[in-house]
Amino acid sequence: MAVGDDPVSGDCMDHLRADRVFVLRHAVAQLLFWSAFYYLMPALLPHLLAQSGWSSVAVSGAMSAGVLAWALLSPLAGMVVDRGAAGPAMRLAGFCGAGLLMLAAWAANVWLFTMALVLLGAPMAMTLYDPCFSLMIRRFGAEARRPITLITLIAGFATLLTFPLVGVLASTGLGWRWIMMVLAVMALFATAILPSDPRGEGAQHSAPAAVPVRVPAARTFALGTAFALLMLGHAALLFQLPAQLADARGLSGALLLPMVLGPAQIAGRLLWERVQGWLSPERAALWLFSVMLVPPLLLFAGGGLKIALLALIVQGGCYGMHTILRPLLAAHWLPGAGFARRLGMIAMIGLLMMGAAPTVAAWVTSGLGLPGLLGLVLLVDLAGLALLAGLLRRARHAAWGQGSH
Repeated sequence: MAVGDDPVSGDCMDHLRADRVFVLRHAVAQLLFWSAFYYLMPALLPHLLAQSGWSSVAVSGAMSAGVLAWALLSPLAGMVVDRGAAGPAMRLAGFCGAGLLMLAAWAANVWLFTMALVLLGAPMAMTLYDPCFSLMIRRFGAEARRPITLITLIAGFATLLTFPLVGVLASTGLGWRWIMMVLAVMALFATAILPSDPRGEGAQHSAPAAVPVRVPAARTFALGTAFALLMLGHAALLFQLPAQLADARGLSGALLLPMVLGPAQIAGRLLWERVQGWLSPERAALWLFSVMLVPPLLLFAGGGLKIALLALIVQGGCYGMHTILRPLLAAHWLPGAGFARRLGMIAMIGLLMMGAAPTVAAWVTSGLGLPGLLGLVLLVDLAGLALLAGLLRRARHAAWGQGSH
């Protein structure tokens, strides 16, 4: 060994390098999984309907049923992570998901296509975000903020990858079946690059999953509901706001407004990267829930396309931060064995509310129009803020880490 060589420092550098590769490979895999398993169908839908002749209601119902299956299976996916089998399970889920896309691509009728999309909910539950976040928290403990932020930053480009890619492939004359095959191959590539953990799939870095702490189910439900209310309001705006603005205020460019949400989410995550060192997750969440009241208030105030654009930039930026803060707060407030299952429960509540949002928003706007939609969003955001504030107040007066009330 040369003079001055430090084997300890060398080992540390090797660990840091391994950690970076571990996180980066998960981040790229998340980008491709989100593109193939989630965003493919909205991007492909117009081409599929035009070429297949199938009912829009039937295909949309299949997509909704797949998301419902994803929601209901999320706690089960969390249990798999808690048992230390996340790595093999994610690889198996990625392989199965790619196979189901291939099955859907060559389905002879809409019923077989629907069955494939419903079954796809299981791979989605085992691959998309929450199992990955649980892995990061298990491996990095309190230092999981940065890995989770990086993963959401890279995966946030999924819409910017999927929609143009599908458009380009369709413009070359490729039919919807072959486009699905291309995305299935992407899912296989994502599965192939998923890293194994050299420290052991079941290794736990620190407190979130290592200490046997009793966590009341009500606490999990309350935290999950607070974030789920934000998801309901966001989905309601996404599905109903453009058309309502076009009808009520005659804003001709309103239908293009949702395009800003993806870049705004990435900007929000970049902002979190800058402030996470000096702002605790609890304080950041309180600010986030408060700022989420701004978009519906801006839209209530009236104005033209610029005000609507500003409102959606704020909405998208906050929603991007929400994706990061949800697992971080869960790690702090819901410690102990079974953490990943509890994170899966939180995901399930949010996905169920997100799935219900289009129907609820359509029902409200059918009777009350744009004011009713904005009132709905403001009401659910306020309810989320009140629930979070109550959780914070309880956290200050109880030793939650010891499982007391």
